[in-house]
Amino acid sequence: MADVLTIDDLVGLLDRFGMKVGIDLDGAAAEGVSRELVAARLSHALVGVVEAHASRADDAARRAGADASDIAEITLMAFAGANCQREADEWALIEWRATRLAMALSELDFGGPLPRSGQVGSGDVLVRTIREVAGALAAMATAKRVTTDPLRPAGDAAVAGQGLARAMDVLEQAAAAAAGHRAVGDLMRMTG
Repeated sequence: MADVLTIDDLVGLLDRFGMKVGIDLDGAAAEGVSRELVAARLSHALVGVVEAHASRADDAARRAGADASDIAEITLMAFAGANCQREADEWALIEWRATRLAMALSELDFGGPLPRSGQVGSGDVLVRTIREVAGALAAMATAKRVTTDPLRPAGDAAVAGQGLARAMDVLEQAAAAAAGHRAVGDLMRMTG
């Protein structure tokens, strides 16, 4: 496994992308925040600025004539950048992305009539369905990664199988909202 970048390296990279960061490691340590957690926070901030740059680069490529197949092809460069060497590596990256998406959706508050409930943010029925489907996607990606990795730790398959079964239950529940979402989609098409 590759080493984690140092905090100084991460701060330098964030600076290169225009995000100025000041770190008080002594203050963080006094609050019980480890250097590893600081590095993880900075790493995710770096992911955010790089994704924002990639989004702008996609838009520029589209304006220059790139079509959906071109964008799909360049999307695969993330797997090259992550140095995926085998199918299990690809699934590990997909799992990581799906899990982080589900986590972000659970933590973010969105406008709508549904109040925040514990760790799950607010929103509306569509947001709730998006959260459910994202969580199920993360569990399915975990199950697929486990089944493709002959080097997986003992017991991972059982845990992933439980998660996969729960994901199917969640998808069945989410499907119950499909008629309402379809009706909203039809209204949106009409108002175009």
